[in-house]
Amino acid sequence: MRRRSIVGFALALTLTAAGARADEAERVKVFIDQDTSGPAGTDSVSIAMLLQAPNVDVVGIGVVAGDAWLDQAVYHTLKIVELTGQTHVPVAAGSEVPLLNSQAMMERREELWGEKAGDGWHGNWGDEVPPPDQISYEPGGPPTLEVVDQTAAELLIEMARKHPGELVLHTAGPLTNVALAVRLAPDIVDKIKAVYTMGGHIHVNQRFNFWWDAEAAFIHIRTPWKERHLTPIDVCHKTHMTRELIEAIADAGTPLAEYLRASYLDLDRGYSYMWDELAAAAIIDPAIITETEELRLDVDYLPGPSYGKTVWTSPRIEPWFAGQTWTVQTDIDVERFEKLFVELMRRAPSE
Repeated sequence: MRRRSIVGFALALTLTAAGARADEAERVKVFIDQDTSGPAGTDSVSIAMLLQAPNVDVVGIGVVAGDAWLDQAVYHTLKIVELTGQTHVPVAAGSEVPLLNSQAMMERREELWGEKAGDGWHGNWGDEVPPPDQISYEPGGPPTLEVVDQTAAELLIEMARKHPGELVLHTAGPLTNVALAVRLAPDIVDKIKAVYTMGGHIHVNQRFNFWWDAEAAFIHIRTPWKERHLTPIDVCHKTHMTRELIEAIADAGTPLAEYLRASYLDLDRGYSYMWDELAAAAIIDPAIITETEELRLDVDYLPGPSYGKTVWTSPRIEPWFAGQTWTVQTDIDVERFEKLFVELMRRAPSE
């Protein structure tokens, strides 16, 4: 019964949540910075959502290591761009290492203070990610696209200057590329319209994106962006990828739908929270976010047991707190989110 309702919505929905076929002038210009894992991980699927959204114009994608090694992340990013038919979108390889942190430093911290908080995910420094010279299987074979001859930071700088006052920055991985761009070209801060970041935590005791490069996260969180929106791990726990959702997409007959079907149903992969997908949905259809809280945020980058921890307070209670005030998402319309996700994943390339 539940699957039938989702499929019905998928066939009937015309993206009222995202807006009917937006004119070019109305489309939100988005730059994505992502640590893309695959096949069909939360990172790559969120990129697909933004590429498929009729009210979004993705003007560039920067790739950073984190959930995967850099070459792996580039591979999976190029694959998802091809599947959506958006081959004109430039993809740039970024940083493979954090600003200061390293695998050796991480291991030393854990020897002294115990394993990082949360689910034990260590990204490309853990046992679950293949060695850097290996690429996970991708249904349909490898991509044929190539990266542009720029770093991710350089591409972000170029697009911020090309689209002043229009560009929305979507960050869903470690913040190394973004921190480098801010330090290389501080003028882009005033040129970027808004920032939507997936990362950090408020009440749950989990961390990765800020933990992998806490120094970069500290720079990003303290940067006075014009608009600052955070999708923390807490609110992501209200979402879950399910077999039911994939089955509602699988018969669409598009390359993307077949990729998702093969990645989940053929490979029998696990289902988890939809972290990056939710952060992407907040840009595509802000009404999916039903509750927010204004919090002043910071990131602990001291080399101790709290490395990468999100530090926060209410600006009303402690106005002296040095961090920037961010709009932190706390609740969502799950049904609306799932409808949007299914419809976007069923759309034909460049529809």
